[in-house]
Amino acid sequence: MIVFSKILFPTDFSEWAEYAGRYALSIAKKYGSKIYVAHVVEPFTYAADFGIDYGTQFKEMEATARRLLDDSVASMKKAGADIDSVLLSGNPYAEIIKLAKKEEVDLIVMATHGRTAIEHLLMGSVAEKVLRKSPCPVLTVKKTEHSSATP
Repeated sequence: MIVFSKILFPTDFSEWAEYAGRYALSIAKKYGSKIYVAHVVEPFTYAADFGIDYGTQFKEMEATARRLLDDSVASMKKAGADIDSVLLSGNPYAEIIKLAKKEEVDLIVMATHGRTAIEHLLMGSVAEKVLRKSPCPVLTVKKTEHSSATP
């Protein structure tokens, strides 16, 4: 019997991620799963120094991400789910994989963004990298114009 006792739901707070979060909640309700809602703040670097205090900017990004993460978790907790929030810093796909291994999650539920071919070629896909490197099954959810109903 397949049981998903721990689910990892990485979010970037987009409408696509919100839609994938509904899948994570639905699965968690069915199996009585704990959900780890995670967001990865990606550090940025520039070759030239423009006199900008990047440390302060990064702290502001983290504070904003923490507020959004707390709001997202509060909303999901209203549905009665057992949820922990995790704010990480680093390369998004690598941090998602590390967290999945550390918490020994049984399933990752995440959104895909449906980038154009050029965007995909230039930027790659976090979801695609997670799929390739994940230690557990990954459910990728794509929001389309036909995806208005709750899963």
